[in-house]
Amino acid sequence: MTASAPILSLRHVSHEYGSGAQRDLVLSDVSLDVSANDVVALLGPSGCGKSTLMRTLAGLITPTRGEVFHHGKPLAGIASRVSMVFQNFALFPWLTVRGNVLLAVEHLSEVEREAKVDRVLGVVGLNAYENAYPRELSGGMKQRVGIARALVADPEVLCMDEPFSALDVLTAETLRNELARLLADPANPLRTMILVTHNIEEAVELATRIVVLAAGPGRIDQIVANPLPYPRDPKSAAFSSAVENLHHILTHATLPDAPVTAVESGKMVLKTDEGRRRIVPFSIPAVTPGEVLGLVTMLSGQALDIFEIAERLGRDFGSVVNLVKAGELLGLVLTPGQEVVITDFGSQVLAASTLDQKRLLREKILGLKIFDLLIRLINVQDSKVLNDDVLLAELAALLPHEKPKVIFRTLVGWGRYAEIILHDQRKHQIRLYERKRPRLLAGPGAA
Repeated sequence: MTASAPILSLRHVSHEYGSGAQRDLVLSDVSLDVSANDVVALLGPSGCGKSTLMRTLAGLITPTRGEVFHHGKPLAGIASRVSMVFQNFALFPWLTVRGNVLLAVEHLSEVEREAKVDRVLGVVGLNAYENAYPRELSGGMKQRVGIARALVADPEVLCMDEPFSALDVLTAETLRNELARLLADPANPLRTMILVTHNIEEAVELATRIVVLAAGPGRIDQIVANPLPYPRDPKSAAFSSAVENLHHILTHATLPDAPVTAVESGKMVLKTDEGRRRIVPFSIPAVTPGEVLGLVTMLSGQALDIFEIAERLGRDFGSVVNLVKAGELLGLVLTPGQEVVITDFGSQVLAASTLDQKRLLREKILGLKIFDLLIRLINVQDSKVLNDDVLLAELAALLPHEKPKVIFRTLVGWGRYAEIILHDQRKHQIRLYERKRPRLLAGPGAA
């Protein structure tokens, strides 16, 4: 080991969830170094393995393949002097603010503990709240407690898993600015961080390097250096240019301009410009039919940049990517480059009556592998009635890295819209939809 060895390293790391035939490859052949004074942002859409990658670096997850190193030595267990800030606060409700922060330094003497806690409570602005319980705090204050608990142990590396995503916009902006001021302060001893985010502006404001991940499976698409000096001005031309560059890179990584050439075993096969095949896990994005038709309506007669769509809808990039992917699956939109355009089929659907829209989309939806699974599960039941828990168990086994209840609700929503299934919420059962024959009106003289 040399003095210049990175603090944390991944070498050809891959990770799978599930077992046997039902395995989900979340990370594929990832190599990455995190050195002293690095602020590394992991940027990408939902499902690209950002959190898994960070937890692997910290030793919270043992990868299926590959190696993890800590100061040049193979990592066994959790990496020492690495702290984590979680998205959901993870506070103990029966402990005060001070009690929650003290948990990280219980092994120290009382004098050391109290001195460290006093210092970090001052750093995050919680001195007046030390005896408050989590129920008394706003979301922003709770996250400050989480940050204080991570800092009190004097970590060498601070890992932050979308720490601002559960907060309102103004509170998130305040905490982000405070973190940026810490990074700009040369007296601050903590200069090495790993940040999971889906917010491009957040990555540009905080990171020295931005790792752009692509999904299906998760892999590094590009690593972008960010040499802008701290503190960074979001209104500057250099900041805007960095954001725009990441827009192009992230769009290419998440919505590659490649035609679908086949469907194999529940997976889409994409053909890249270089002729290489790329397998993308086949599922159904968690959006509603109304949202997708709304997107098609928005695109009528014009092509829109995906980030312009996000701005118009007031949504984050990741949720708009899901919306566009759903439109692509149904053949309603295409994404050449960074733009989203309506297809001829999309225009046909938009011009159709409500009944014809359902008919046209029903044919597309029935072609999705996940609906093929749903129909087969119904048909193998003796009563032709499928219990909700059977479908949930099947989805959990088939897609272990996704949330089965979210997929379930999406399936039911699309299936009802397209008149493919009926769902009885009281009995928790699903059956196939049967179209009623039109009644014949009795004429004169009928019995």
